[in-house]
Amino acid sequence: MIFSDLIDEKISDSADSGVLGEVSYTGKYGLKVFDMNLEDEQLARRLGKENGIYKTVNIDKIIHTSHLAREYLINVLVDAIEFFIKEVDKKEPSILVVGLGNAFLLADSLGAKVVTNLLITHNLPKDIKRSLGDLSALIPGVSGLNGISTYNIVKSVVDTEKPDIIIAIDALTAKNYERLGCSFQFSNTSVSPGAGVGNVNRKLSKYNLGVDVIAVGVPLMINAKNFADLAELPNLVVTPKEIDIYVNTCAKVLAKALNIAIHGKKYKFFI
Repeated sequence: MIFSDLIDEKISDSADSGVLGEVSYTGKYGLKVFDMNLEDEQLARRLGKENGIYKTVNIDKIIHTSHLAREYLINVLVDAIEFFIKEVDKKEPSILVVGLGNAFLLADSLGAKVVTNLLITHNLPKDIKRSLGDLSALIPGVSGLNGISTYNIVKSVVDTEKPDIIIAIDALTAKNYERLGCSFQFSNTSVSPGAGVGNVNRKLSKYNLGVDVIAVGVPLMINAKNFADLAELPNLVVTPKEIDIYVNTCAKVLAKALNIAIHGKKYKFFI
């Protein structure tokens, strides 16, 4: 259930083309954090984006081979996740992580793999949960398999469980192959499941769901129309040959960052 790339599609105000925003932090392993608060409606329309806050963490592909690089990245991602959670301004929020995509299609299974690595606590008694965060999760699948729109499934769970925040995670389609599997993108706008491959679904947004939505994505595919030889095949997406490594690494990195950001230091007793 690939949704359109939050960042890749338009121009950049930085020296790194293809990334929206300006560099706010530079670290080891080629890591750079890009930030943009898109409040200007005219600029938002020109960029084809919604008004909101955008944050992108780029790092070298060394994260797929280096434990130290992964741990370094996780710390930066924790800061990014905590930033967006604090923007909601809700003390001890109940968080629902939605793992979008097709769990049976490797390149599109990021969301599902992240969910399976989370420490779920929403159903635990208070004396067991103690100071851990309130975290629940959902893997809605795709309508091609279950016949139900992603929006309807998520809306039903939101109406029943009433979370304060939704964190929607999905694979992205990118224009720049150098960012495959090493670019982590965040936004507090909305998610359009399937938009990256031309599918039209109702948006997962605060307006539609009545709950704050944080979109998280990693580019793992490229649309064939970006290659001259395949320009006549706009509905074809291609992946790197190491897609299994990319998906598994990114899923574990994101899951650990989410666990730490939501549960705090207590989480370390469970790993």
